[in-house]
Amino acid sequence: MDGAWSADSSPVVGVVDPEDAASDAIGIGEALETAVVDAGGTISSGVLEDVLAADPSVLVTAGERTLSAIARAGVDSPVLPIGPVSGIESIDRDRLPDALAAVLDGDSIRRSHPVLDVVLESTRDGEPATIVGRERALFDVTLITDEPARISEYGVRSRGEPVATFRADGVVVATPAGSHGYASAVDTPQLSPAIDAVAVAPIGPFVTQTRRWVLPNDESTFTVEREEGDVTLVVDGRSTGMVTPESRVVVAADGTLSTLCVPDERLS
Repeated sequence: MDGAWSADSSPVVGVVDPEDAASDAIGIGEALETAVVDAGGTISSGVLEDVLAADPSVLVTAGERTLSAIARAGVDSPVLPIGPVSGIESIDRDRLPDALAAVLDGDSIRRSHPVLDVVLESTRDGEPATIVGRERALFDVTLITDEPARISEYGVRSRGEPVATFRADGVVVATPAGSHGYASAVDTPQLSPAIDAVAVAPIGPFVTQTRRWVLPNDESTFTVEREEGDVTLVVDGRSTGMVTPESRVVVAADGTLSTLCVPDERLS
């Protein structure tokens, strides 16, 4: 749900630096410090774990990778994203001081983005399903054959009912934010954040006439019906496990990530 957001009287601004991508580091210059001090606040900066220890009122981050890490951590504090982010409103890096000043002055809009719970389960015959891996996704979840042109067969179910079975290099399921990023390259429908749904599409399908789907985001299940090569589970660009015909991936909405945006007319 969208709405206004206001900082407390002594806000802590957490500036999150990436752990392995220096190009997305946020420099704390005089203008940024002034914006925080004028609002009666303080700055905590560093990697995510260190910043969260300071109990921040609001987070500032650059790039999709760090934003995805915040979603995985289940952070309640809203995030002000800067720089290009697929499917999520962000601000230009050079406008950060003005945007943060507007945020701390209560002049921003809070947006909610669904986060997916991604469960890899073992389904060996005769045994109860067991969880072998669990992740969270802000953008997309992909099952992909490791070797190019080694087509496998995938199955998709929604709320326990079969949707499709197809041969392809892989399959991707995307949130509304993710449907504007990598998933758009394989022609997934682009979703409005106003609907509770995910977009699903095959990657490199064996046949040219292949459907794409918009499914409820409360439960979708993905399986490898037949494999001709190793199939990797990729969550927000991170390889997290292997999927075999004796396993399945269950995806469902589980909470949200809040971000803040500042309309241009509210920036000085």
